[in-house]
Amino acid sequence: MDLKEARWKLYIAKRRIIFSWGVLNHKIGPYSDYLIKKLRNIYYGGIPASIILLSREISDGYCYNRALLLSRAFLEDDGDVSLIYANIDGIRLNPKYIKYENSDPFYAEHCFVERTTKDNKHYIIDTSTGFVYDKKLYWAIEKPKIQKINKKSDIIEFVNKNYNHTTTDLEDTKYTSSLIIPMIESTYDKSNELYSTEGIELLQREIEIYKKSIRYDEIVEDIQRDLQRLNKKKQ
Repeated sequence: MDLKEARWKLYIAKRRIIFSWGVLNHKIGPYSDYLIKKLRNIYYGGIPASIILLSREISDGYCYNRALLLSRAFLEDDGDVSLIYANIDGIRLNPKYIKYENSDPFYAEHCFVERTTKDNKHYIIDTSTGFVYDKKLYWAIEKPKIQKINKKSDIIEFVNKNYNHTTTDLEDTKYTSSLIIPMIESTYDKSNELYSTEGIELLQREIEIYKKSIRYDEIVEDIQRDLQRLNKKKQ
């Protein structure tokens, strides 16, 4: 066993112990119902953030975008929120990525959310694992080497320039939902270990809430009629 492999195995063992301790002592936990409810009113590509951020398949590995998406839930709250860009041990020591060590100086960079409550409690929300961590515990696991911090004012400025806070035109988004939702539903039988769901139940719940809110079945029927009309025109 070489030194790099030994460091990675040591990290895995340490993370397992700290993570278990953190869950048992309520220092690590899933997304709260309060957060999930707020995410229902934030849309990305016509899909609520509550669905996107509860799906491991479309969140894990997309930390920059997903961390920004999640941070939007706190922009109108008391307290503070920041986007932290940092090199972390979970990437820096991983044999899957370490081959990029010499060619890509950003190979180990990760993005996560730091949330500071009005009573000055500090939490880290990592959309790649789907959990909320006590900040000190997250630092003990990942030993982040911070590269950049986007403050709340930076996030607000970026969001105001680049995003609408809600989706208002169902006609523009109906085709997106009819494509994306079945893709997410097809992942129900995949492992969701270390993700912010009780099995897959929360994700299923959010999809059902969304379907009812947009009359999803009617949209699918409407799309089918549109396709039939197009096919008739081509004939």
